Parts: sequence; structure tokens; C-alpha cells
Amino acid sequence: MIVKSPFTGKEPKIHPSVFVAPNATIIGDVEIDEGTNVWFNAVIRAEAGTIKIGKNCSIQENVVIHTEPGSRLIIGDDVLMGHCAMVHGPGSIGNNVMIGISATVLQNHEIEDNIIVAAGAVARGKLETMGLYAGNVLGERVKELKKRDARKIGAGIQFYVGNGKQFKKMFDEKEE
Repeated sequence: MIVKSPFTGKEPKIHPSVFVAPNATIIGDVEIDEGTNVWFNAVIRAEAGTIKIGKNCSIQENVVIHTEPGSRLIIGDDVLMGHCAMVHGPGSIGNNVMIGISATVLQNHEIEDNIIVAAGAVARGKLETMGLYAGNVLGERVKELKKRDARKIGAGIQFYVGNGKQFKKMFDEKEE
């Protein structure tokens, strides 16, 4: 379901190459760039704020993305959000970032490039580049990432970008 905001009347702007699962929900002032995919039961709500999602991102099943009224949430390119992740704005997420399965990113975050937020972690505040963050409450940097770790994030994202293209093609063909 893709609907305009009942508060502002703004409608989502979704690049034609984006795969949006039939039961995903996108509401309001949301912009999604090319190559991204939004999987089944994901919810992206910007009924009173703004959400911008970059290129080649994977918003997997049951992810919830929301931002507070009057605020912005900016998500960079090549971001993978694992199943059941929760991301709440305002805040910013850089490029080549993985938000793990069931991780929670709380408002007022600044996540730099090349970051992994581990499955189940709770993150808030500034997360500095090339780090793996895990743990409860605010997330704790547990190790320095190597370049090969950052490449693994990219490989996972590219798999889902391709997968999203296949699903988009399949659903587009059904509509014809």
C-alpha cells in the first residue's frame, strides 16, 4: 500500500526500478532511490516528517522505518536492514551499512559509513565508521572492521538488489 500523508498530503516518490512487495506499506513524504527493494510487511511511515532512502538498499521483511513529526531521516546508499529491524528518526545512516536482524536504531542517531549494527543491538548516538556495534541500551563498538568486512556488507546488499529486481519483474509481468 502506497498512500499519501493524511496530514500533509505528500505522496511517496519511488523510483520505477524499486521493488515494493505487494503488502509493504509506504506512507507520506518518502523518497526511495533506484535499485532499492522493500520486502513483505515492511512499513515506512513519514506522515508528518520526511524519509529519504538511497540507492540499492534492501529493506527486508517486517522492517519498520518511521520519523518524528517535523523531522528527517536520511538513509544512504547500499544499506541493508535485516528482518524485523526498527529504525526511528530523526537521524542519518551513511553508505554501506548493515542494520542486523531485529536491531533497533533509536532517534537522534548518526551512523557513519561502513558500519554493522549487530542483530538485536540497540543503537543511538554517533556510530563511527568501520565499526561493528553490538549490545543493549546504546550499542557498544566491539571491534574494528577490516575492509573485507565492509566488502561483505556490499556483497549481501547486491544479492538483495538483484533479488528485488527479479521480484519486481515477476510482479510487473503479472499486472500486464
